[in-house]
Amino acid sequence: MSGAATSARRRSPAGPVGWLPWAVLAVVVVATLAYGTFGQPAPSDGQRAQTLAATIRCPSCKSQSANSSDTPSSQGVRELIRRRIAAGDSDEEIRDFVAARYPGTLLDPPGRGFGALVWALPVVGAVIALAVLVLRFRDWRPGAFPVTDADRDLVADAQSTGRSNSRAGDASEPATR
Repeated sequence: MSGAATSARRRSPAGPVGWLPWAVLAVVVVATLAYGTFGQPAPSDGQRAQTLAATIRCPSCKSQSANSSDTPSSQGVRELIRRRIAAGDSDEEIRDFVAARYPGTLLDPPGRGFGALVWALPVVGAVIALAVLVLRFRDWRPGAFPVTDADRDLVADAQSTGRSNSRAGDASEPATR
């Protein structure tokens, strides 16, 4: 069988059939992300307080959240969070209030200003990496380079040399039983 016929048989199907699995994968990913984002029920006030306390550092501890510390200052922060939730403040308003009252207590950076770089740089890096991969493999086709007679001769020579070397190695080794 010729090299062109073999390479044509190995190619992936063209047209919509070749892209159908990718389209299905995209739909599944989008649906999963949408469900994870919008399909969750609203948290209770207790859950909100616990989540907020987990993102705020204990004012008197070195590296513990206010949620996991039992110091009087972390208990005060938790009580402050509960009072602010009862007053109707949003999570961001509560975090801003605690950060103003106890500077340096936020465990994760804000999503604006200089802190936005912490959130944006990994996404930008992933997009750039994906773009490089797409550009690199856009023109790649299996079997795009035809096999020449010189290539066949080179492989045949390598195989015959390999066979003669393996036979010589077999003859020199003593038989063991």
